[in-house]
Amino acid sequence: MSTVVSLVNACLMASYEGRVPPTWIRRAVENGLAGVGVFGTNLAPPEPAAPGAAPYGTLRDDIAAPLRAVRPDVLIALDEEGGDVTRLDYHRGSPYPGNHALGAVDDLGLTREVARAIGADLADAGVNLCLGPCADVNSRPNNPIIGVRSFGADPGRVARHTEAFVRGLQDRRVAATLKHFPGHGDTGTDSHTALPDIDRDLPALRALDLPPFAAGIAAGAKAVMTGHIRLPHLAEPPATLSPRIVTGLLREELGYDGVVVSDALEMAPVLDRWGFGGAAVLAWSAGVDLVLLGASGVEHALPQVYEAVESALKKGELTIERLEEAAARVAALRAWADPVPTGLGGSGSVPTGSGTGRSGSYTGRSGSDTGRSGIGLVAARRALVAVGVPSPGASGPVHCVRLSSEANMAVGVAPWGLTRALDGLGRLASALDVDPGTDPADIPLPAAGPLVVVVRDAVRDPWQHATLDALRTRRPDLVTVDMGLEPAPGRLAAPLLLTRGAGLANAVAAAELLTGRTWPGPPSGG
Repeated sequence: MSTVVSLVNACLMASYEGRVPPTWIRRAVENGLAGVGVFGTNLAPPEPAAPGAAPYGTLRDDIAAPLRAVRPDVLIALDEEGGDVTRLDYHRGSPYPGNHALGAVDDLGLTREVARAIGADLADAGVNLCLGPCADVNSRPNNPIIGVRSFGADPGRVARHTEAFVRGLQDRRVAATLKHFPGHGDTGTDSHTALPDIDRDLPALRALDLPPFAAGIAAGAKAVMTGHIRLPHLAEPPATLSPRIVTGLLREELGYDGVVVSDALEMAPVLDRWGFGGAAVLAWSAGVDLVLLGASGVEHALPQVYEAVESALKKGELTIERLEEAAARVAALRAWADPVPTGLGGSGSVPTGSGTGRSGSYTGRSGSDTGRSGIGLVAARRALVAVGVPSPGASGPVHCVRLSSEANMAVGVAPWGLTRALDGLGRLASALDVDPGTDPADIPLPAAGPLVVVVRDAVRDPWQHATLDALRTRRPDLVTVDMGLEPAPGRLAAPLLLTRGAGLANAVAAAELLTGRTWPGPPSGG
């Protein structure tokens, strides 16, 4: 293997398709690949599919252990933000509320405890790099990609909770990643599909978007992820490929000397214009250290990246010194995040008492539907907002109609709604999922009995909003449960229940309030 290939591998994170790491990615890890990204699609649904089951043992034993048997300090990363964006619980929903709920509660101790519990779950699963939290200030309410993933619209509040979340994760020795630098909150475009332009000059960035990143950096965040966003007032290329933003703004102005991670290069606005090889070269030249290739089809990308780097080195567009600097930073992160001194072996067991905050061999988490010690449900209950919701009576089980909505690519197809939670409480009378665009007249409603209509971001979706109004004319007593970004007061008619997120914990808290029943499980204290 050439020196260049070895050096490039030391600055790359790749992913694969399927349930177990294929031969090609194990070979790449053997040849120095810095890390492997895991997605929900890599994890089988929990078996048996019952409350309390979780796929963490599969991740640890079938993914983390085989990779660490090849190289103990390999980074294993995934997006685990809590709430809507989960990979550990991709097939059932997160047992923790996300940032929007935590920011609304505004209890820094609670945010740190939730992050610490998420960190413990990640550590149990063999994951040592969390691609979160979002440090974006959600300054545009109709933002299609951030929304409930943000702690809020106030820079100070987002900064405080970003710091608390970073400390909580890293209390468990799971590296935190601030994203999406320099701030993805003021965009009306999903950067997975098109390149957003953000109309911010430098003073506005310093006032609105940078404070959470500065707070996370001060808390010791081990990584910062750049966003595929363009800031025309500062630079022409998107942030991931811009020396002005990565080296100038992040390194020099904010003084950050940790690992800079790119967002996935497979995202359309980058891949379509520059390709894997061209984008990787530009990212490293800009000051990025660890390049993420993407979630699928990246096996063929590795040769493209090697060839592009060889060419760029010959042309003087990239230097060996820059790659060596990047590799050194990534190596330092790997050393910090090494799960145990000798790494995970093929058995998937970790010695207890190692001083790393890790638990022993995987046995599942305490109270997996509500988070460790029930902290996820504690937080979700505190985040609920009820407007005109009647107290539960003896009127029988609840009929549930969900108006389906299309999730963005960051969320994926993780389940959401109240069906599982109501069923778990023994209070589900019927469940109906309604496809987007369905004529409200074609939606059957029960003539009597408690009825909830579950939506997500209804005020931003004309079909959901109109359908709600139409259904309310037929059943004025229906309760709307919105599991998206909290709408402005008065935008949705009462009776109304706002969960501030669509994780399983949010659903359970809502179902409890609607039925007057308590979720079975561990004590609800933190």
